[in-house]
Amino acid sequence: MHRNSPCSPLNGAGKQAVQEASSSTDDVFERDVRRLRTIFSMAKSSMADAPGGDTPAPASGVTLPITGIVLGSQDYTVTVGYGTPPQQLPVDFDTSRLGGGLSTLQCTPCHAGAAQCDRPAFDPGRSSSVARVPCGPDCPSVCRDGTTCAFNLTYRSNNSVVANGTFVKDTLTLSPSAAVPSFVVACVDVGNSFITASSGLLDLNRSKSSLVSRLTTSLPAVNTTAAFSYCMPASPTSSRGFLSVGAALPDLSGDGAGSTPMVDFFPYKYEYLVQLRVVHVSETEIPATQWNLAALAVGTSFTFFRPEISGALRDEFRRQMSGYTMAPPYRMLNTCYNLTGLPGFEMPAITLEFEGGATLQPEDFCLAFAALPEDSRMLPYSVIGNRVQQTVEVVYDVRGGRIGFIQGSC
Repeated sequence: MHRNSPCSPLNGAGKQAVQEASSSTDDVFERDVRRLRTIFSMAKSSMADAPGGDTPAPASGVTLPITGIVLGSQDYTVTVGYGTPPQQLPVDFDTSRLGGGLSTLQCTPCHAGAAQCDRPAFDPGRSSSVARVPCGPDCPSVCRDGTTCAFNLTYRSNNSVVANGTFVKDTLTLSPSAAVPSFVVACVDVGNSFITASSGLLDLNRSKSSLVSRLTTSLPAVNTTAAFSYCMPASPTSSRGFLSVGAALPDLSGDGAGSTPMVDFFPYKYEYLVQLRVVHVSETEIPATQWNLAALAVGTSFTFFRPEISGALRDEFRRQMSGYTMAPPYRMLNTCYNLTGLPGFEMPAITLEFEGGATLQPEDFCLAFAALPEDSRMLPYSVIGNRVQQTVEVVYDVRGGRIGFIQGSC
């Protein structure tokens, strides 16, 4: 569900935090920009083997999803169970490497000196199956004193601790009939300033510690299942979407469906990259002949194109909308129009076409695309945000190396 849905559990406890974090389009846009900066900074860190920019530097080799954004600040959440008996917790889910491949939960007790937890938190004392992750190959971090698989995250500027905690493993329950035993999460102790609404993050990227890697190594060898798929509802008031994990691979050859190959590209090997072939503006084609990689993002709302694509798309869109009065740009959004007093209007349809012929055709794309921010333009790919993906089931056939789209699934 969208985090602002009236049916969302986040509109109970933590309602004020949700409203504060999502109070305006400006907040959402600024969050997107911070997120892009973080992704780029982490990629530079991977290449240089050192943290880049103002990104917090992990003291124990672990990058948590607090860099650039705060926990619980994304648009879409699902409720999962963790522990025995399952403790129901609303969590964000994400496909990017912001979590470093680590699923994360806020755990009790709350951060020392902070207000009482105003959101559900995992209580290890209530679970009969929880266990600390021992030092050794299962520890995603550097063991403290050779005995405790733990982490802390500090800012380089003043060495202040952003978060700390330990790694635990317990049963992750996705539905009454689907559970993942001994699933490792980072049990985080942070203050309220670093968590806004949900209880943590379910990480779905391609790194070795993520839920996806756990599933693709445990699923049958025959490629008949998708690692996961999701369908994000069109608005906060829409009916629920869904997250499907390890289900049968749907038919991607029928009407309203298609697929495109995934592309591996270092140092972005954990991202889900595809090749954007053409952007259609009504009948006009804008070829993506250079810098044509694109990443599908759940945690980013807007779509940010490489400047080469964004400029051509902007100019063609403006040409086809020349009969209407333009409005001032909003931040980097420069295809805005004043339609006040008009009985109606016609807008050119925009369609993204990927390698292999798969397409996405968003409904509100006229106001949802921009160029990558200046300080993130070294990213070698465009970022396809969640507004473009709404109502489409996006199918991640990780073992088969393809991503599929099924229109109108939610």
